[in-house]
Amino acid sequence: MKILHVVMRYYSYLYTLFISVFLTGLGVVAYLSGLHNWKVDTFIWTGEDLSKAMVAVGIVGVASVVLAVLNVFRVLLPLVALALFGLTVYGYFWQGYKFPDAEAFQGTVAFAVGAFGSFACSLMEFKRR
Repeated sequence: MKILHVVMRYYSYLYTLFISVFLTGLGVVAYLSGLHNWKVDTFIWTGEDLSKAMVAVGIVGVASVVLAVLNVFRVLLPLVALALFGLTVYGYFWQGYKFPDAEAFQGTVAFAVGAFGSFACSLMEFKRR
């Protein structure tokens, strides 16, 4: 059972880290280019606020993974994983995002299930000593 807990924790680490690095990269590129006239349909923010939010969410996500791995502040990882899952559900399903085809919808559902799985697996942090 210990191996399953370790695998679940590492899945949460990798998923949160991947999404966080991706969001940080998008935000940094937008900031460095100086172009803040963009909008992502699945995010609440637009323009410069979107760039700042992506960088902030990404940095907090990376920090949560690092702190959880170092066993310093493990409570932050489940909160960040829940926030990423919440942003995914809100952006794609709650706001009424229009999917171009069935394959895009299935990919988004898989992404949302992965985000929920990351949150559920991040709860294994509380089983750790």
